[in-house]
Amino acid sequence: MGKVSLLGLILLMQLSATSYASMKNNLECYVFINSSVPTQLALFLDFNEEYYLSPTLQNKGKVTFINISNQLISNIYIIPIINDTQGIWVRKFKPQSLPTVFIIHNKKNLLRAITTTAEIRQCLQGK
Repeated sequence: MGKVSLLGLILLMQLSATSYASMKNNLECYVFINSSVPTQLALFLDFNEEYYLSPTLQNKGKVTFINISNQLISNIYIIPIINDTQGIWVRKFKPQSLPTVFIIHNKKNLLRAITTTAEIRQCLQGK
């Protein structure tokens, strides 16, 4: 195989891998919690640990937690946490209850009340 053909093949393989990576990572989950409620704070901490320990889960999509409480959570975790003290994210997504996950997948949006980390994992699987 010539140098030009080999370079072309390598480029094609790289583009295919990039396309696949962008397709699989087009799923985003925004989980709304109130950290002043112990069970909701525990949901964040438990899922953060699960996410940290699972590279497979990390490759499924992007997860961001939105904390609506004035009890701030420091951003020292693997899962990004946004302290929405101004209500900007709440106005944008309008969760009806807490905890709630807002899923963006293939340009479709879904809002769902949740109670367990298993439900967040299901969201990352597009369910």
